[in-house]
Amino acid sequence: MKKIIALEDREHPCALLRTADGYELQTGERRFACAIEALGDGRHRVRAGEERREVHIAQHGDHIWIHVDGRAYALHRINPLDALAARGAGGGDSTLSPMPGTILTVQVQPGDAVEAGQVLLTMESMKLEVTITAPHDGEIAEVLCAPGQTVPVKAALLRFADKETQA
Repeated sequence: MKKIIALEDREHPCALLRTADGYELQTGERRFACAIEALGDGRHRVRAGEERREVHIAQHGDHIWIHVDGRAYALHRINPLDALAARGAGGGDSTLSPMPGTILTVQVQPGDAVEAGQVLLTMESMKLEVTITAPHDGEIAEVLCAPGQTVPVKAALLRFADKETQA
């Protein structure tokens, strides 16, 4: 079953393959055995390759939130046709809200240069504090949210300047 999964504003084509021993996850050229066991109350035991972790998982439609090791990750399935259409839209890229929530802090402003992984803002959702980080190096063109603001899933939170205008 081939899918495109968005994780931290990056798309990852992947496939979940059934094997004689369970499942295997393939992303790019990498393949590893995986399993998930429900423990109750949103808790799950996940095995990916040799790694084993207990995580909390919440799901609503195509949106999945995974809380592990003090961080929350938002995953959502993307229709491949929608992904192709979005690539043709042009313009600077945006960082979108991975889930509905309330903006707690905004650490950047227009004109700021940021590096991949740098904290841009924090939000609260489902009683979890979620840190939104820069998906790549760039310059902030516009901040579209403010502390205290409630935002829906996929709301544009900030926009990066077009790479051509960053010189």
